[in-house]
Formats: sequence, structure tokens, C-alpha cells
Amino acid sequence: MDSQYGLFWDCDGTIMDTEKLYAFAWKDHLKNLGFEIQLSEVEQFIGVDDRIVHKYFSSFVQLQDFTNTMQSLGDIIKNSLSDEILFEDAFNLLISSNEIGIKSACVSASPQDLLEYKLSRANIEQNFEFIIGGDQVKRNKPYPDIYNKAIAKLGTTKNIIIEDSPTGIKAGKSSNTFVVAIDRGMFAKNDLSEADLTVEELLIENFLSIFKSL
Repeated sequence: MDSQYGLFWDCDGTIMDTEKLYAFAWKDHLKNLGFEIQLSEVEQFIGVDDRIVHKYFSSFVQLQDFTNTMQSLGDIIKNSLSDEILFEDAFNLLISSNEIGIKSACVSASPQDLLEYKLSRANIEQNFEFIIGGDQVKRNKPYPDIYNKAIAKLGTTKNIIIEDSPTGIKAGKSSNTFVVAIDRGMFAKNDLSEADLTVEELLIENFLSIFKSL
């Protein structure tokens, strides 16, 4: 295909089954500081800028500065990763789109170092033109900054964003880009309704059809 076509991938919950790990990491970290919370209290922040989450929990417990807190969370997540973290449909779509010349970029709210580690661990880092973590922009998701930066860098004119969370969908739509929501069962269907299309499986034929309509 023409190189004008671009796919912009969220990572956690979209490519990898790691969103629960994020929630467990915060829960464990706070527990180590003597602050017990329910997992559901953390799950509401899935896909949200880590700086916002850090500020929120800082009002309940004395946390280290943002950088050191992210390092601690990253260590917990890294130690919890398994070799089977990829969603099969995401992997198949990534490989299929690569093979026909569609460019891909990974655009995640996760810090750059942790994002690179996860993609490297899954052995798919090489399938992306580049990777952008949430700490590479001043305003993370739900603001559109990270997608605006990625789209400008990839230089494609017909673009699709793939997201799984309301926060990510809002960021994508705010960048005036077509957004496909993948329903992994983490959120109510109504929470994904802002996306242009919601699917339960990522299939290459669906994306080729969308590209033709853009």
C-alpha cells in the first residue's frame, strides 16, 4: 500500500494484556507505603496521565517524587511480565499491516523507558517506525498532544488510532483522527462510544476498508 497510511497504536490493553498489571503495581506500591486500597480504586485511572494519578494519591500518602515513583512502579510491572502478554489479534494486525506497507507507531501513556522495555520483551519493537511514551509530551492522554506529535512525525495523511480506554479515545478524537476502539471487556461499551468504531477483534480487512473511506 501507499506509505500515506498510518496506524497509531496504544499499548496497554490494546496490544498487550497489561492494564491489570498497571493497577496491581499501584496497589502494591501504595500497600508498601502503608496505604491499602481496593483494585477498583486504581482501575479508574487506567489510561490516565501518570502525573495526574501521582498527584491524586499524594493527597492520601507521602509518595516519592514522580520520577522515583514511576521507577518503582516500572520495576513491579517488569517483574510481573510474562512471555504471553500479546493479544493475538493485535499481533496479527501489526504483522499483516507491516507486510503491505502500512506504517505503525506505538503511542502510549506509559513512560518511554517502560514502554520500550515492554515492546522489546514482546519482541515487536522493530515493527514500529517509532515509539512515543507519555513522558515525551507536556500533556499526556486525554489531551491530544501525544497523537498530534506522532502523526506529524510519521508524516502519513490517512490515519487510524487504535485505543481501548475512554481516556485514550478522547485523546485520539481530540487530534481529529479516526479512532477504532477495541473492546477488551475492561470498560462498559458506553464508555467506548466516543470512538468512530468499536470492535471486539482487530482484523486487517476492517482497517483496509476504513483506510479506503478516509
